[in-house]
Amino acid sequence: MKSITMILVFTVIAFAGVFSFNWGSIDVDFAALEVQAKGAVVKTIEAEDGVFPESAEVIESYYVVPEGCIGCQICIGQCPVEAITMDDNNIAVIDPEICINCGICASGCPTSTIELLDADDCALYGIDAEGNSELLLEELEED
Repeated sequence: MKSITMILVFTVIAFAGVFSFNWGSIDVDFAALEVQAKGAVVKTIEAEDGVFPESAEVIESYYVVPEGCIGCQICIGQCPVEAITMDDNNIAVIDPEICINCGICASGCPTSTIELLDADDCALYGIDAEGNSELLLEELEED
């Protein structure tokens, strides 16, 4: 049974996609930029030499909608690749670099708060030095 599960897991990996977003130049008054989906950070972008890139790629993966997470940690126990951790606020966070899009966590979530990333859910935020966020683009342009 374990070998069948691993075959399915690697099959799912092969179908993981990438979204490419383009937003043009961004004011450097921010400490970082974040691509967020319904409040979940799916990509953090740092400035290089004081300049933010004008685009970024975001890996398609599952994410946890923060306002719906009850901190039960069921998803952590179900994840076959240990892509899920808890943040300081007891909210589950999925690492898109590790997530294989198997959907096991989403099917086991008692609040149905784990969703597959869709490009239409993404927005760009500027993050200041104190960690405050400011919405920059509500609808990102997909390349």
